[in-house]
Parts: sequence; structure tokens; C-alpha cells
Amino acid sequence: MKLNISVSAKKRGEMMTAVSFTPNSPTIYATCDDQTLCSFGADGDEESSPADLGAHITSISWFPPAGKTVVDMFAASCTDGTLRFFKKNGMLEKKIQAHDGAAICVEWNLDGSSLVTSGEDGEVKVWSRNGNLRSQLATYPTPIYALSFSPSSTSLLLANGNKLIILPLASNKQKTVTWEACSSGVVTCCDWNNVSGLIVSGGEDCCYRVFDSFGLPLFTSNPHEHVITSVAWRPNSSLFAVGSYNVIRLCDKTGWTVCKNNPATGSVVKCKWSSDGTQLAGACGGGVVIFAQLVDRTLEYGSVTATLTDPKKIQISDVTSPNSFDELDFPRDRVVEFSLGHDHLVVATATQCFIYESPNYNTPQIFDLRNPVNLIVLAPKAFAVVDTVMGVTVYNYEGRQLSAPRFQGLRPEFLSADHVSLSHDIIAILDQTDFKTIRCFDILTGRPMGNNGEVKHDQEITKISLSLFSTSSMDRRLVFIDSNKELFITPTSQLPGVQKKFAIQKILTQVDTVAWNDTSDLLACVADSRLTVYYYPHALYVDRDLLSQSVESHDASSFGPHPSILSFFGNTITVRRSSGAVLSRTVPPYPALLYEYASGGRFKDCVKLCRYIKSPQLWATLAAMAIYHQDLDSAAVALSATKEVDKLQYIKYIQSIGSSEVRNAEMMLYKRCPEEAESILLQASPMKLYHAIKMNVRLYRWDRALQLAVKHDKYKDVVMWYRREYLKGFRREEDKSEFVKVGREVGEIDEERVKEVKREARESEREGGGDRK
Repeated sequence: MKLNISVSAKKRGEMMTAVSFTPNSPTIYATCDDQTLCSFGADGDEESSPADLGAHITSISWFPPAGKTVVDMFAASCTDGTLRFFKKNGMLEKKIQAHDGAAICVEWNLDGSSLVTSGEDGEVKVWSRNGNLRSQLATYPTPIYALSFSPSSTSLLLANGNKLIILPLASNKQKTVTWEACSSGVVTCCDWNNVSGLIVSGGEDCCYRVFDSFGLPLFTSNPHEHVITSVAWRPNSSLFAVGSYNVIRLCDKTGWTVCKNNPATGSVVKCKWSSDGTQLAGACGGGVVIFAQLVDRTLEYGSVTATLTDPKKIQISDVTSPNSFDELDFPRDRVVEFSLGHDHLVVATATQCFIYESPNYNTPQIFDLRNPVNLIVLAPKAFAVVDTVMGVTVYNYEGRQLSAPRFQGLRPEFLSADHVSLSHDIIAILDQTDFKTIRCFDILTGRPMGNNGEVKHDQEITKISLSLFSTSSMDRRLVFIDSNKELFITPTSQLPGVQKKFAIQKILTQVDTVAWNDTSDLLACVADSRLTVYYYPHALYVDRDLLSQSVESHDASSFGPHPSILSFFGNTITVRRSSGAVLSRTVPPYPALLYEYASGGRFKDCVKLCRYIKSPQLWATLAAMAIYHQDLDSAAVALSATKEVDKLQYIKYIQSIGSSEVRNAEMMLYKRCPEEAESILLQASPMKLYHAIKMNVRLYRWDRALQLAVKHDKYKDVVMWYRREYLKGFRREEDKSEFVKVGREVGEIDEERVKEVKREARESEREGGGDRK
């Protein structure tokens, strides 16, 4: 990935002071120290004669788009201390005296309801949309040289001296956070990422730094030759631009440099990204405007590689055919976003969407787009596109719209690839207004799944991912990482026997990154400097002991701190280090074969495969799979190989039961789901009441056993007899009032009758109509 650099043909004055893109269009506006406003097209050509603004501008901010409405107006801070509102043609609409001395910065909040200014007088002021003063937030003894809104627009980031300050707009709810962000001199620039919440700053010590939203330093660059004059996060991305004297640099959020350019333009005083994140513009001290296009972005899937070689060209190559490649041209518009995976390439330009199916790249499906796309998420049967106006829309690979999931508080401008996940039948979206909630929708109807489609957690969630292997929503799994770096798994639909409060289960701690396999339900994660691959994560809901045995773990210290799994296709895991290097690890192909056989009901072939490979992890995986699918013969063979004697004996016992209802109930007991087991017995027939009561007795759930007997007015004497024998073994007297009361009602227990009930149950069991007593 690199920036394709060009420079405006004409020099304007001694220096350009500010630059900005208009919302939802590629037009670039820049101000010069000769008090003029210049406009440029996406190709860098000047579109019209400069307009005279009548003031020296220090900063400009365009009114943000509010839904489908675009207001052609921008606010400007001026050296005479005024705040001015201009039309796009440079016509002055309003002028307000805002500060003593120069007004340095102006910034609209994300919804355009207010704007903030700062100046040489150290004051920070909030203004209404119409220019009325709302409040004076703070006053500092030194000038405020940079500011930026938080993702939620509830706080303000300020650069004051050598410190960064997070100032809450509602002072009664949060505390002001201050930390040092420059070792010498002052902080000259800062920006707050709307998606990740990370902060980047630059200063007179010639370093740029990355912080989290609490001020914790994450990265500090080596000193540059000159002062860092500008920084800007790319929208909906983990990349940011850094400007200095004759230098513009593209960096990842972890700090490593993606590319570096050295244009002879002087200092890049201000830099801004276009709303779609494909273009960068910079106002330079040499009196010119610098234009940059993001190119050489490369995506890989299997043996296919797609590279954006030009803003309007994508090159497709296949390593299996090194001498042949396809070049896709988009003469009408530049490429805004593209995604490769699941044997499809989806390309979004400014106005159209192209769908290519591998290996045929000659006849794409094409449909029109109303708004620029911020994100494309692919799945085996469909894909989702995200834009700031329409939100999230799901299409199939024929270009037909399937659904447009909506919910209150949807903020599509904040969604990233970590916040949206798509499978065969479900799309999961992290709620940007409540980061503790994940919302799941049916991709065909756009309606919420069961339980209002909500998955709630007690901590904020940072990444979500849906499993891709199963074609049934009943077998769909959702994993997520929370703010404590703990990995959790939950079914997207209610599992039999799993209560809602127990559906979310913790898998691992200290997790940096996670990814599902595209052809099976293998789950890979990097945690505590180890690469861990779970062969069958659903074993957590079958037998947690088998989950711990079906894991492959390797040392991952070579990945370094804060790695990220880019893909898990086939048996290859691709990981990006925090330094930017890309490494690959492979896993054995046998678990994927096991999934293929098990999904087709070929458990005999599964057993043959495990006997050939002789892997303990594979045997444990087969045991969990067979138990889940209730293939007890294969489960018994697998448990025997894993030397789980107690589990094997219980499976053999279940096999000996003649009644299918009782077998199902015992399987639920194996999975530690006694409520579901009891429900199966009670719903089967009145004859199973005794078995439900006896099951509770076996589990020492005495209160529930007595409750069932009293409710149905049957087998009370049996419960009392088992209770008496239990207490006799511990040499204790009855101390539960309910048992004492029922004991008086029952009176003397006829032990012969109890034995007769047990004998009849055994006979019924041999005939397949009862259960073991």
C-alpha cells in the first residue's frame, strides 16, 4: 500500500494555511495566506478562480452531512480572532468576534449541531449551528493549537503546551484527563479516531505518538528531522497520515510506517482525508496543495491476489498461473472499496458496485450505488456494504438486495470490519451506542433473530466474528473479545438445555486477535504469546473437558506484541505483526476433513481418519462431534481412544436404554443440562414422571423431586424412601420442613411397594418403554 502523490500546478501566495474535502464529493477547498479560497478537482486541477475571503484563515471545517442533507457551508477561524461562516463560493454569511488574538482552530461535531473554536487566548468555546455562543468550556494560560472531537462527540481533545487534554463537554459526568504528549516544545497537532478510539499526536520534539482514549501511550516514533506539523486518521480505518517538512507518511495504528513520500512542498501544515478514505489532501508551506491517492492495496484469498495498482485499476493474479493475470478497468469512477474472499471479488466505485466470480473476471454483475461505500464484508452466500447514509445493506452475489437491517442508534459511520460480521444466514452488528450489545439479524428479512436479536455482555466489546461453516442458524456460533481482552463464545440461537444466562461462555483470556476458518468451525486466536487453534469450539456446550483436549497450541512470540490475524483460509493462518510484517502459520488439514465427514453423517470415515492419524486432539474432537450429533457408537470409540473411562461408561449406559425420550434426557444430563432433561421426560408421557423424579433424586435435587411428586400427587412415598435412605447414610435427621410435612402425610412407608415400583420400571425399560430405576 502506498500514496500516489501529485502537486497543484500553480503556487498560491507564500503558503497554504488550511485544506478540506467537501462532504460526499471529491472537491477540495484550500485557503492561502493571500486571503483567497481555491477549489480543486480529484485529479488536482484547479476548478475555478480563487475567491477573496477578506481574512487570513487558520483553519476550516465543512458542515458535516446530516443524513441525506448536504449543507454547502464551512466555518473558518481567522487571525483577527473572528469565527466566520462561508458559502462554498467564498461568500461570507456571518462573522463573529470569538477570541482575543488569533482564532487557531474550528471543528464541527459529528452531527453538525455545534462547533468548537480555540485561540491564542487559551479559551475553548462552544457555538451553536447558527453561531450563538453556548459556553466557554475552559481557559488556559497558553494557546490551544489543535483540537478534535471524541467518537461520541461527548468529549474534546485539546493540545495545550506539551500536554494533551480530554475535556468532557458535560463536566458533571466525566473527569478531565491530562497527560504529557511531547518531550520538548509543544504539541502541534492531534486527531481522534472515530472507530478505534485511538489518539495520534505530533509535536515540536519531531515525534508522533499513539495513545488510547485514557492517555496510555501505545507507540512513540523515532525523532524526525523536522517538526510534525499535521496528523489525520483515515475514516473507518486503522491508518493515519503524518505530515512534516517535505515529508508525508502513511502509518498503521500500531505505529509502523506503511509508506513514506518526500515531496518538495515544504511543511504539510494541514492534511485531511476524503469521506471515503481514498484520497488525502495537504496544505503546504510552499504555497501548493498536495494530493495523494491510496494505491497498491493488496488482498489475498487462496491462490488469488487482487492489487489496486491505480485509482481506477485492479490487477488480479493467480499463483497457480504465474504467467497470466487480469486487469480490471473502471474508467467511470475511482475505486472506493473492494474485498476478496469466498471465490468472489466485490468492488465499489463512487457510483457502482461490481461483483466478480472467480475465475471469470470478464462478466461482472453491476448495480448502482447511491452513496460512497465505507466497508464491504463478504460471506459464502452474500455480502454486506456499509455507507454513512443508507447504513448496512445485504446483497447476494447476483446483485439483488436481500435486506437492510436497522435498529435505533445505528451509527454506520463508526462501523469497521471488527464491528460487523456476516454468515450464511445471520449478520451481527456491534451497537455503537452501547458497546456491550451485539445485534443479530436474519439476512433475508432484516428482522432481529430470537430474543430481539440481542447478545448482551457486562463489558464493552471490541471485536465480533460469526462462524462460517454451518448452513444452519442453530449451529451458528458468535465469538467476541471484550475490553478486558477475554474471548467469549455464544450461540446465535437458543441451544436446547442452555439457559440464556449460561449461553455466553468464556474460552480464553489475554486474547489479542481471533478468526474463524472459512471451510470449518476451527477457531484461531493469539493469546499471551501463543497461537491457539480450537478444533471444535462447540465442545464447550457438550463437554468442557473435551474442549481442552481438542486444542492445538504453539509458541507465537515471533508475532510480537499486538498481532492481528488477517485471514484463516483453508489450513493457512495469516498474521500481521505490529511492525507490519506478514507471517503465515499452517494447521493440519485433518480437522477440516473431520468436519466434512461429520457434516455428511459419515462417522465411520471419521473413525478411520482418527485411527490413521492417531492424534489425541483429533480423537477428542470426534468424541465431542459424535456426542453432539448423538452417534453414540462413534462417541464410544473416540472416548475409548482418549482414555476417558468414566465418560465411556456413561455413554455405554445411555446406549443400553430402550426409550428414545430417556436416552435424549440422559444425553442432556451428560451436557450438564438437567432442566432440559427433566423437560424432555415430563413432555414425553405421564409414564415418564417417575423417571423425572428419579433423575432429580440421582442429582440430589431433593426439593425439585418432592415438588414434582406433590404437584402430580404421585410417588411421594418413593421420594420420601430415597430421602430417608440418604439421611441414614449420613446419620442425620430430617431438617427440611417440606419433607417433614409430606412425611406426616405419607405416614409409614411401604418398602415393598417402593420395590415393586422399581421392579416394574426395570421391566418397562427392558421393553423399551421405561427408564432405569
